Order: sequence, then C-alpha cells, then structure tokens
Amino acid sequence: MLSEEMSGMVPPGLQGKSDILFGNLHELYTFHNEIFLKDLENCISTTELVALCFVQRRDTFFRLYSYYCQNIPRSERLRETLVDTHLFLQECQKKLGHKLPLAAYLLKPVQRITKYQLLLKDLLKFSDTGTCSRELQKALDCMLVVLKCVNDSMHQIAITGFPADLSQQGELLLQDSFQIWTESKKDIRLRLKTQNRHIFLYQKAMLFCKQGSKTGHNKSTYQFKHWLQMSQIGLTESVRGDSRRFEVWLQGRQEVHTIQAGTIEIKNKWVTEIKRVLLNQLEELKGEKIKQYGLNHKSLRHTASWDIPPTIHNASSHVLSGDQQANASGIVTLSQDVVSRIPHMNEEGIMNATGISSSSSEHDNQEANAWSSDYSNSEDEFTTVEDSVTPGHKFVSLADYCAIGNSEVTMKESDVVELLKVGCAGWWFVKVIATGLEGWAPAAYLEPSNRKHSRLRSARSQDKLNDN
Repeated sequence: MLSEEMSGMVPPGLQGKSDILFGNLHELYTFHNEIFLKDLENCISTTELVALCFVQRRDTFFRLYSYYCQNIPRSERLRETLVDTHLFLQECQKKLGHKLPLAAYLLKPVQRITKYQLLLKDLLKFSDTGTCSRELQKALDCMLVVLKCVNDSMHQIAITGFPADLSQQGELLLQDSFQIWTESKKDIRLRLKTQNRHIFLYQKAMLFCKQGSKTGHNKSTYQFKHWLQMSQIGLTESVRGDSRRFEVWLQGRQEVHTIQAGTIEIKNKWVTEIKRVLLNQLEELKGEKIKQYGLNHKSLRHTASWDIPPTIHNASSHVLSGDQQANASGIVTLSQDVVSRIPHMNEEGIMNATGISSSSSEHDNQEANAWSSDYSNSEDEFTTVEDSVTPGHKFVSLADYCAIGNSEVTMKESDVVELLKVGCAGWWFVKVIATGLEGWAPAAYLEPSNRKHSRLRSARSQDKLNDN
C-alpha cells in the first residue's frame, strides 16, 4: 500500500494497523469497481434493471457498509491519540498533493451510502408510472433499510458494560429511546419510578441502556443497565392509560416493564417486531414438540390432521399480541377428541417460547397475558387459583376480540362469559352469556369476574397514592 520511501516513515503506533485505520475500504472499492459498476453498466439502458441491481445487492451493501461504519470510531481514536500518526498522515497528504486530510476521504463511503437513496428518489420522481415505478420503489425501500441497519449498527458499538457477548444475541432489529416503569416483586419501589432508557432489540435479547453524554466526536454512548432474554419474556400489546404503551414481562410477573414510546407509530413498530420474534420462537419449538408428540401418539394422526395444529398456531398470535392479524386460512375446527388430548403437548413445554415455563399452570398463562398497567399492591393479583379455572366459572372480557374463523367467538369489552372447556396454548372454549354464542377465545382476554372488582379497588387506591 505504501511506497518504499513512505514505508520507512510509518510510526510504531501505526505499524500493522492498516485494517483499523482504513477498515474494509479496499473491499468496498473492489465491490464497486468489479461488481456493482459492471451491474449498472449492463443495465444502464433499462431503469427497471438498474433498480434490480440495488435489490439484488442489498445484503452485500449492508455487510460491507455496516462493518466500515462500525470501524470509524476505532480509526478516529487511532488517528487522534497518536501524535506521531497525525504528523505522518500530514506528510503523506503533502507528498500526494491532496487538498483534503485523510479523515475527509474516509468519510466518503459514508456519504456514498446515504446518496444512493437520494439518487433513487430522483429516479422515482421522474420515472413513468407502472412497472418502472414499482421496481424503483423496491430499490428505494431496500436502500432505506440498509441505511437504517447501518445507523443501528453505529449505535450498538457505543454500548458499554454489557456482561455478555453482543455478537451472540443475533441481529440488531430495532433501537430507540423510551420512558419505562419497572415493577418487581423483589423491589416494590420501582413501580413509581420513571426511567429514560435506550432499548436495543436483538433476536435473542432486549437491552436497556442509559444514554450518556456525547463524546468528542458528537456520538452518544449507552451504559448497559439491564437485559431480558427473548426466550423468557411475554408481551402485552395494549396498556390502559396511554395508547403508546406496551409491556414485556417475565414468567409469573416477577418483573414487568411498562414501556412508553414517543409516538404510536414507534410503539406499533416495536410491538410488531417483538411479536414476530416470539412467534418465530414458538414455531420452532412447536415443530419439535409436534414431532415428538407424533412419535408417541401415532393413533391421533389417524383421528385428524394436526401436523400444524391450527388452534396452537393461531393461539400464539392472539395470546402474544392480542390483535386480529392472524391468518384465517390456518384455522381448522378440531374434533373434541383431538382437542382434549392436545393439551398434553403443552405440559411438555410448548409454551416455553412465550416466556411460560413447562411447569407453569394454565392460570399463570392467563394471568400473565391479561395483566394491564393498573398497578396493584394486592397480592391476590399473583396468587395461584389454578383449582378455580374449571368449567362453569364466569369470566369478564378485558377488551374487544374479533373472531377469526368459525371456531372462535367474538367478544366485547366487559362481556361476561362462561368457561366450558380449557384447551391448550392459552385457548378456552367459552359461552358469551349475553349472546349465547360459543367458541374458542384467548385466555389472555379474560379475567375472573370477581377479580375485576378487586382490580378496580386497587386502581383507585393507587390513584389516591399518586395524588398524595
């Protein structure tokens, strides 16, 4: 890389550190010069094909530019902490006749990745409608995703104090700042304390960090405070009091984090992504459990087709999310024989992926999913009433629920229902008293009718406490 004349001038602190100084700049150059440039030249006469070049190379863009951007702070520290390095670089600039310092040239790849989406926006603006516009929009969306991922990766390298290996937590999916309230059975004082936290959502973990003061490079730092493993948490999408809030919690509600986003759009984005992660975990675990169950209960495979049990499949969507976005085509009415036997799979650990251990009771699942932001000091919120969850008992619907498919039942908020049968994966077969309709409903939407009055009393007590 250096001439013989210049190689003898390299200061000791810089020797063998070209990979830190330049990052993967050479790899970026090779990609553009030998691959991407040729792609564009071959498609220059057709705008749709130019757009396709960006779509096909999206993963390469992300890999190369995320590595380069993450290395920038290391390069800056190397150049600024060593005085002799600075003098050496000045001498190189002088001999090469460059008007700008090395730092300006090292910034060009960052400027390039931000300009791609601007160029695509201009192409889209002046293109004809139809196929051309659709392909350009796909290309623009791809590059905006790449830009976001690169930006997210820049934030994660500023995390300090994390006790584990970040690289083992999977892909960084989202990062943003929130207000949070933490309720813990171990420390009752936490429920009244508001904290500002920057949260990083990975495939396998959720990190809570405190944003520190900006460094000399005007970059934020994030001091690690707490983390949750995604395999151990549950999600409550809607929390009373503010539409921007949602919750994540641990088994048995030992620890509950109420999270308030800046906007409803940010909240919805996070809820959707967390739900996707949890459902993916459930799908992976479900596949393994169904395989094991099929080997041990072959006779059931002749009773009905349940290689992908629709009840369990759809239960994961509703129990974790509480919305109506599940795929209706996956719903099949199971025979009572099959329904009555499938819960054995649940006992073997099907619900672990949602944060409920294989040893937890059906009530634990119901109670955890039904919990809201009405903080209560009453211990009976957490007492086990598994024995009382039996057919014939009355429950109240916490919110509106729209049935998907013929096997489910629609409920309105405050509807009283009678439990007819306890199914698996958090689904109950109920009868709505007001309409007489019967069908499957998510247990997450129901709470014992006698508990509703207790929760209202506790909420009033909490309001009085806050007023004081």
